[in-house]
Amino acid sequence: MKVKRLLGGMIAHLLLGDAVALYFHARAIGGQAARGASRLKALGDFTLDLEKPLGLVLEERVVGGSGGVRIESLAVDGAAEASGCVAPGDVLLQVDDVDVSAYDFDAVMDLLVSAPPKLRLTIGDGLGQMDMASNLAKTLSPDQAYFVDAVVRAAVREARLRRKLGNIEEVEIVVGAGFQDGGQKCLVRFFAIFSKDGGFSTYTCQVSATGVRRSDDETVGIVKLSCAKDEGLGQTIDLI
Repeated sequence: MKVKRLLGGMIAHLLLGDAVALYFHARAIGGQAARGASRLKALGDFTLDLEKPLGLVLEERVVGGSGGVRIESLAVDGAAEASGCVAPGDVLLQVDDVDVSAYDFDAVMDLLVSAPPKLRLTIGDGLGQMDMASNLAKTLSPDQAYFVDAVVRAAVREARLRRKLGNIEEVEIVVGAGFQDGGQKCLVRFFAIFSKDGGFSTYTCQVSATGVRRSDDETVGIVKLSCAKDEGLGQTIDLI
């Protein structure tokens, strides 16, 4: 393992591995657990089996504090990158049965170093509770609101994995939503804060995404995703 300091924060490189990763959806649309889910914590959380070395670059969420760690980047061709479901900006919540969401950086690193070769990690998107425009929220049923939330989170993950515009640091507010195909398709619009340097400088984009309910496992798939820069040239970039 390689550790360095960056602007007062700790970043650890848990370098390359050849492990095969397994992805388990943590929660399904409609509130039921998806097949294979080992632990339900919150919408946007999932579990992942990886073998060490993990291929993760971790950083503390609160400099000098006990706010857990997040994924700063993925090692190229590492086990985490090969999984296809871990993205920069995700938060490490649990290592096997140990909740590390409030651990300080050193405690997380000690646990990972001493852990067995194969680990089950619980990872979250770090977005917290979504803010939604009040006029929109009033028009949605509970199931529709859940669907909108799931589509926004899935869109954030797709954008993070593609890295074309940097990392989505935060979803500011969901401003629009519509439904098609008997409620099986959801179109959303939201404003998000992006960064290409770990949050030291940021810019805002309006994100438009279309998500569909997958019939095989009741999760959400993103079929269309675009971002319109709110600053600068105002260009629209299609990600999907």
